[in-house]
Amino acid sequence: MHLKRILSAAILLPAFLLLVQFGTALHFFVLVALAILVGLYEFYGMAKAGGWHPLTPLGMGCGVALSCVEFFEAPAPWLISALSGVVLVLLISLMVGGTDQKEAASRGAVTLLGLIYVAGLMSFPALLRAMEPGRTYIFYLVFVTWAGDTGAFYVGSTMGKRLLCPSVSPRKTVEGSVGGLICSVLASGLARLWFWEGLGAVEVVAMGLGLGVMGQVGDLCESMLKRSFGVKDTGALIPGHGGLLDRVDSLLFTGPVLYVAALAGWV
Repeated sequence: MHLKRILSAAILLPAFLLLVQFGTALHFFVLVALAILVGLYEFYGMAKAGGWHPLTPLGMGCGVALSCVEFFEAPAPWLISALSGVVLVLLISLMVGGTDQKEAASRGAVTLLGLIYVAGLMSFPALLRAMEPGRTYIFYLVFVTWAGDTGAFYVGSTMGKRLLCPSVSPRKTVEGSVGGLICSVLASGLARLWFWEGLGAVEVVAMGLGLGVMGQVGDLCESMLKRSFGVKDTGALIPGHGGLLDRVDSLLFTGPVLYVAALAGWV
């Protein structure tokens, strides 16, 4: 398992970094749009395994459409109209389907949940990349987030004794959580020395801790969803890691945090 994880990272990570470095914001958006499609497919697959009946093709189409509206800087009224349109299309589809009210409500709810959880949260890295220092933001985001993931995994595997949240994830430990936070802060400091010299000392610690905490929240949310749906992994796309959502679950929550911080001028 560890060898598969390392080999997958050795192949995929350089390709991702090369795309960020030499590709445009539009190229990165195309990658994110594809990831949204895969992520929604995995999410709705989990929901089906758990006995739900989402509107998979419609949800996937709406997810990409919403990400396009968001990326191409639609003003707030247009974005609100798009969201309202998605809800309207879902309702019409459910009525045409002829299902009873309870079944229609459950199908609409799980479809919308997928849109919010996958398409909504996964769109933020594309918005970050579209900003002026977009490459720096993406490099920082993945470096700090994945450093925290890696630290939590290996510290928890070797030193973990006290369970962090056994009702959600029986493997995650307090020691692993603390180790992950330390690695996130250290990675934030290394990022300042390596490629983001303008990041202040306070921001190094604050953003390291902020992304570290939210990354772990994202990981726990993913575990909660998998347990609710009764599945072990979101998919089998990446050897040693599981599905795409298994690999980006932390980024779903750290991306919005860094975007808000950048938008507010805190970094």
